[in-house]
Formats: sequence, structure tokens, C-alpha cells
Amino acid sequence: MTDPIAFAQQSFNNMTSYQVMMRSSSPLGESKIIRYSYQKPGYVRMDFTQPHSGAVLIFNPVSGKVTLWPFGVGTLPILHLSPSNSLIQDERGHRVDRSDIGVLLGNIRHLQREGATTTVGKENLAGRATTHLFVIGPGTMAVDGVHRYDVWLDNYHGLPAKVISYASDGQRLETVLLNAMVINIRFPANYFTP
Repeated sequence: MTDPIAFAQQSFNNMTSYQVMMRSSSPLGESKIIRYSYQKPGYVRMDFTQPHSGAVLIFNPVSGKVTLWPFGVGTLPILHLSPSNSLIQDERGHRVDRSDIGVLLGNIRHLQREGATTTVGKENLAGRATTHLFVIGPGTMAVDGVHRYDVWLDNYHGLPAKVISYASDGQRLETVLLNAMVINIRFPANYFTP
């Protein structure tokens, strides 16, 4: 059987764009609901429902800048920021320019190369057929602060449907659910341009 993570990486490599409803939660109770849109070579748009309902953030890989509308597109203020600005990073330092599924899969594969991958089995996740596996780094090795990933890959397109990340001490860092994914979506012409 082929490596499911390698298959997921290939699926990502073959797509041009995607949109997904992303729901994340941390052990400290922070939760996010974001409509996340991505188009190669790295355009990102995040429409926030929680927190900061109505806020929209767009990253343009050509300019290398982020445009943020804290109260929604078409409202003031409009902020132009660097992706490294702490104002738009989450509590773990995640950056918008390194937030897509390709980056996640790259981190998982990095741990996988040095560590171990275990397939737990086929599981039904909210009506979706998935393959559950976990990848753990050797010793205390961590990539972007993560030592272990529990990953549920959608059996239809092979991409992540759910991911739980853990630190090297076993503490859960974040749980992310990726719902209603649309692959190779055609966005309006000005969707990623402020």
C-alpha cells in the first residue's frame, strides 16, 4: 500500500486551489471558525466567523503583504501588514503565509522521515470515510513545536479532514477540523486582491 501522507501530498501538488471551513480549538479553550481559501502560488484569504466575526485577511504572495479588514471588506480601518506581524499570528505563532495544507503536510512528512507512522485504521468521521493514522518524531524531535500528529485523511481526495497536534511532552496543542472542502474552486477575479 502506498503511504497515505505521500498520497495526500500528491493530491495537494495536483490541485490549483481549495476552500474549506476550518474549525480549530486549543486546550485553553480558544476556538476559531474560518472560511479558508487558497490559490496557488500561495494566495490566502481567511473570512472569520470566530473570533473577530466579519474580519477578512488576505495574503498576496507577489507583494508578500497581508491586508486586514478587522470589521469586514469595504470598512475602515484597512491594515497592510507583514506576515510576521504578531498582530496577525495566533497564540502558537502560526503565520498566514505558512498556513495552507501543503505546509501542514510538509511538517508531517518531516516528522515521518525521522520518526514512525502508524495506521490506526478506517474510521467514519461525521459521515465521511477516513483513514486515521499518527506520525510521531523520534525522541523529543518537533517540527514547528509539534512532536506528534493524529491525522484523519479523507478517503475520497486523500487530504486531511481532522488533525490533532501534540507537543513532545504529550500535551495536546490544537485540534483542527476541515469541513466542506472544495478542490480546484474558481474564485472571482478580485477575490484575493484588496
